[in-house]
Amino acid sequence: MKMLATLFLAVSTFALVGCDESAMDQRADEVRENTQEQADQIRDASQETAENVRDRAGTVTDQVENKADAIEELGEEKADRTEEVGENKADALEEVDN
Repeated sequence: MKMLATLFLAVSTFALVGCDESAMDQRADEVRENTQEQADQIRDASQETAENVRDRAGTVTDQVENKADAIEELGEEKADRTEEVGENKADALEEVDN
């Protein structure tokens, strides 16, 4: 029984050691999380700005709506670029580790 318990403990230890993330993997995850937060902030800010444009206009005309839509679209494009740059940086960190 002791032999079985010892064997189980040894196998569990080896399995856990193999599952640990490297420092670079952890850094890559941090980069992804930070980038996602930045992208979300960009999207939120552009949507808020677009809503302010709509609210200030009083009545929503096609011109006002087009301007607000353009603001949202630019914000979305900037957020997408931010995510892409962050993902590339995270991928590069992971490649350095491998």
